[in-house]
Amino acid sequence: MPTSRIVLLGICFLPTILFAQDEPPKSLDPEITIELFAESPQIKTPTGIDVDSRGRVFAIESNTHFRPDGYDGHPTDRLLLLTDTDDDGQCDNVQVFADGFTHAMSVAVRPEWLRDERGVRSDERKDENRNSLSSLVSTPSSLQLFLATRRAVWLLEDTDGDNVCDQRTKLAWLETPGDYPHNGLAGFAFDALGWMYFGFGENLGAEYKLYSREMTSVQPPTSAGEPLQPLTGKAEGGNIYRMRPDGTQLSHWATGFWNPHASCVDAFGRLFTVDNDPDSRPPCRLLHVIEGGDYGYRFRNGRKGLHPFTSWNGEVPGTLPMVAGTGEAPSGILAYEHDAFPEKYLGNLFVTSWGDHRIDRFVLKEKGASFESIAEPFITGGENFRPVGIALAPD
Repeated sequence: MPTSRIVLLGICFLPTILFAQDEPPKSLDPEITIELFAESPQIKTPTGIDVDSRGRVFAIESNTHFRPDGYDGHPTDRLLLLTDTDDDGQCDNVQVFADGFTHAMSVAVRPEWLRDERGVRSDERKDENRNSLSSLVSTPSSLQLFLATRRAVWLLEDTDGDNVCDQRTKLAWLETPGDYPHNGLAGFAFDALGWMYFGFGENLGAEYKLYSREMTSVQPPTSAGEPLQPLTGKAEGGNIYRMRPDGTQLSHWATGFWNPHASCVDAFGRLFTVDNDPDSRPPCRLLHVIEGGDYGYRFRNGRKGLHPFTSWNGEVPGTLPMVAGTGEAPSGILAYEHDAFPEKYLGNLFVTSWGDHRIDRFVLKEKGASFESIAEPFITGGENFRPVGIALAPD
């Protein structure tokens, strides 16, 4: 049977000394194996991962998230490129792709199939004017990644092929007094129509303005003659937005979340997200997210989520229910659309649970216009097994 690699961040990078204290994580399916790819000191405190079409692993090393006194790590967050140069299944080369970030959360390689607003694929583009909002791709061979920090969405490019970012562009950013490290911007997903989705946590109810690259004084006004305005809010709960991958056409997609930290789009174009719970009202949620959807949480009704007008599973009219409860602190989600795993996994969702030390599998069952499911443990580990991100490698 052919093999397929799902790269699990937090599994792959746990120090071996921790594995010595706990049993190594194990797959509950005998046809699936789990292997260590990289470990400390190759990377410290990873928070996001993706894999490009060449099988190269890009992972965020977080050094600023609740940085303890006396911490001797790198002063900023970095995006690392981890490669296996001798094909033995283990990382043997680590390179800094980009540096200088604070509270970096998520990374995504731009899919080669992703089309822009004109219907042109990334691998079909030609040289274009970089000052144009219609394109930020310098050459068809340019490597592009998107990185989300708590406050901004960045486009990172390697235009000369040396595996180091030499061009960075801020696509979207927040203006807000909110500064809690992991309830800001995070979690990328892409659809076949050329849209990029990302989440925004409840921001502890602080007022905010969300700008995109085209919302500046030097950009042309709208067709109505008015300048483009930032998206604003305060205490409504978390949100999901979408925009084009060049930072244009930013719009609001759905609301009523606590912290939609990770999202994915399946083969049918359906958007799913994992939403952390407000502690006093479990469980964390797997959600099928639709345009204009309201998923019930309102920070203005109280942080704990116990107010009768705050909905968590569609209890309040006009709000939508969850697909399923998840494990604690879900941080990554993957729609498996490949033929290398056994056929039973096709179309399943896999969700990482940082707090419950496992990866869960969700088989979707139709329920009305949406779905229902139940968490099925897929990979489990001991106390020190803390899976964070998940990505599919090309092999």
